[in-house]
Amino acid sequence: MAFVAMGIGRLTDAVAASPGALGLAMLQADPHAVRLDRALQLAAVSDALADGVAVATDLRKRFPALTPQEIARELRVPVETTDDDPMVGSIWRFAEYRSRPRCIILYSRGIAPLEGTLVVDLVTRLLGQATLQDVFVAHELYHHAEAIRSEVPIARRYQPTLFRIGKWRWRTSIPSLAEIAAGAFAQSLLDLPHYPKVLDFVAVDVIRKATYTTSH
Repeated sequence: MAFVAMGIGRLTDAVAASPGALGLAMLQADPHAVRLDRALQLAAVSDALADGVAVATDLRKRFPALTPQEIARELRVPVETTDDDPMVGSIWRFAEYRSRPRCIILYSRGIAPLEGTLVVDLVTRLLGQATLQDVFVAHELYHHAEAIRSEVPIARRYQPTLFRIGKWRWRTSIPSLAEIAAGAFAQSLLDLPHYPKVLDFVAVDVIRKATYTTSH
């Protein structure tokens, strides 16, 4: 899970927005998604959200009382913490899933500024009983579940055409659909009051300050 700026305004607006609205904003920030017409964009977001919920429901049935960290342990996916630089280009990383070897990486320097900013009341309002680490591990658990299942990944179910020559077409996947699904997965698995993309709107000023501090 990484912070990427997108186009819904302040935190209050993001909190009021539905998962569908936030998901659509995420999709429209993807440079390839603009090649889909509006109807296909809406269908893609709906499918991604539904896929995340379905995967979470199945996993929660298997592990009804476990935390995301405990579920990862049962699935033999180690959860590791690193103090590596969370910044890659313009992307600020909180966590990521690696398939070889399978593991979930938490970026302590990426999460720390957000943890230092969220007051108890705001944490409860946004996350209910979950912690930030719960949310980030849950998000990456979706990517693990998708990596090991036989179905076509959600990012490849809608493939816009980049260009064509005669009957031949060069198509591309839409990575943001997997992020939309992972958010729905985390919200469903943890029963979060809000779609977790709202955390980005808390993070934006914090990350700017942290980036400025580390670069000076």
